[in-house]
Order: sequence, then C-alpha cells, then structure tokens
Amino acid sequence: MAQPIDHHAESLHRRSAWEQPVTLRLAGAADLSALDRLAQLDSRSLPPGPHLLGEREGRIEAAISLATGELVADPFRRTAELRELLLCHAGGVRVAPEPWPAAPLATPKLVAA
Repeated sequence: MAQPIDHHAESLHRRSAWEQPVTLRLAGAADLSALDRLAQLDSRSLPPGPHLLGEREGRIEAAISLATGELVADPFRRTAELRELLLCHAGGVRVAPEPWPAAPLATPKLVAA
C-alpha cells in the first residue's frame, strides 16, 4: 500500500532550500576537486573555467562556466534556484577559458562574444 503524501513535510523541504543563505563566488584552484566531483554527480565533464560557484552551507551545489555558460549541479539537491542565480549573475559575460589547475585566482579577461 502506498504511503500517504505528507504535504506539510514536502512544503517544509521546499522552503528550507530557499531559507538557507547562498554564496556566489569565483572558483579558485582549491575548488578543483569539488568541481570535478560535482560534474561527476551531474554525469557530465567539467566545462572549462573560470567558474562562478553557488554554495549553501559551505558546499558547492552548482557552478557555471564563464567561458561557455554551461552549468553543472548536484542532482541530489534542490538547485533550480541556484542555477537561475548563476545564470543571472553571469549574464552574457564570457571570458577566455583558463587551463586547470588554475593559477591562484588570476583575474579573468573579458572577450568579445
């Protein structure tokens, strides 16, 4: 027999993702292993950097390549809003891809789209 759906618990779970503080920041060389793991979880290869990261509670849950605009995200977490924030913050800006591992936080250079 199927379990009844607990709509209250489902609502709390949805709200909890929105109530957690979010940090958006540029990835550094120390983030490479976490980015590789994130791409593996998403069953994708890691797009070229630099990357803008979306974090909750110190955990990288989504990232966007500023070189290609490709997103990778943790499929086991609610990341729809993080992906939208990353797309919004990255806008149409594209930068030249950087080789990984990156030098310690080199300033990305803008290129014409």
